[in-house]
Amino acid sequence: MRIKCLGAGQEVGRSCFMVETDQRTLFDYGLKIHTGHKATRQEMTPFPYQENIDAMILSHAHLDHSGFIPELYTRPPVNWFGTQPTMEIASLLWADSLKIMGEDAPYQEMHINRAENRYTPLVYEQTLALGKTDYTLHDAGHILGSAMIKAKYEGKTLLYSGDFKKSDTRMHKGAVTPDDIDYLILESTYSNREHPERENSEKQLIQKIEETIDEGGSVLLPAFAVGRSQELISILHANLRGIPIFLDGMSKAVSNIYLNHDEYIKDPKTFSEAAHNTIFVGSSRDRRDATNEPSVIVSTAGMMEGGPALSYLQHLSPNSKLIFTGYNVEGTNGWRILNQNKVMIDGYELDVSVPAEYIDFSAHVGRTGLIDFVKKTNPEKVILNHGDNTIAFANELSHMGFDAVAPANGDVIDL
Repeated sequence: MRIKCLGAGQEVGRSCFMVETDQRTLFDYGLKIHTGHKATRQEMTPFPYQENIDAMILSHAHLDHSGFIPELYTRPPVNWFGTQPTMEIASLLWADSLKIMGEDAPYQEMHINRAENRYTPLVYEQTLALGKTDYTLHDAGHILGSAMIKAKYEGKTLLYSGDFKKSDTRMHKGAVTPDDIDYLILESTYSNREHPERENSEKQLIQKIEETIDEGGSVLLPAFAVGRSQELISILHANLRGIPIFLDGMSKAVSNIYLNHDEYIKDPKTFSEAAHNTIFVGSSRDRRDATNEPSVIVSTAGMMEGGPALSYLQHLSPNSKLIFTGYNVEGTNGWRILNQNKVMIDGYELDVSVPAEYIDFSAHVGRTGLIDFVKKTNPEKVILNHGDNTIAFANELSHMGFDAVAPANGDVIDL
């Protein structure tokens, strides 16, 4: 086996690895989202590769893993694989991304259509044989349809973790550690940080909401469309009675994909009840209703860089509150609100009068879980990616007795 790190090396974003056996297979093909300046194509996209590829396998639909896939179809086409909901969510995100990037987009609508036509769905634990290499997807517990990718070739097994979560959430069971792993490509987003117990985060969220509602305000929950919005409405449904809950933005379409693929959900009946008791905003009147009375509003975008959430912010009643449940990249509106009480709207910097805070609902595994995962798989080599602290974490694992490396983009590793 030979591994080429084409993206997410010593950084978060544009995940992409070329895995060479008797096949040349891309694992993920994502974009790096930049804020604060207009990024060049070289800054956004994976490192270029010269070889023809035989296949592409996608771990999950988030744009930092899937966002460059349509570009594959500006050249001789290739077959790609993943779970069915992964393809449906990715297609939704590509279309939205294309509108945002406009003429700067590295692909066009025809390339999205070509990608959709070359897709073959897989289910968890199904083996895909390409040449002499077998590939298997394992539930990663991250978002709907997310998967770890296992490749087996000539008696050796490589596991690409993608993004994963080991503990249960409202929506998904935690990932189970696969057996018999010789080589491990491991995400390390939170290698230097733990996450609170999910139960404690839920209690804190509900307490803040009830306090705000009692004071006559509304709570705006800016949330990622994929995964976080669905979890939030499930939590709200389980804990709040008599308080209207509104869902707006792309979260609505993604939630319908969740409802259509309930076999990937831990408790589909409860999520269906939560969705049907949530007001899917469909008109300007719905938006007025959401801010005219005490309510909870779950709306994109999660970092307040666009979407209906910015509009809601400008119409919140006194005594309202913003609660972020996801990571905000420095330079985004979410980061400005939390750190400076400022927001940029239409090129103007405005003061934010309502209080804002952050409660950790990460869908990634934390530091202890990462170390435990390495110990349980006990691989011959650990290849770290998707983190800002990969070099330091590799040194830590090396001191524990593991052969750990943190490749930069463009590096090649022979196994």
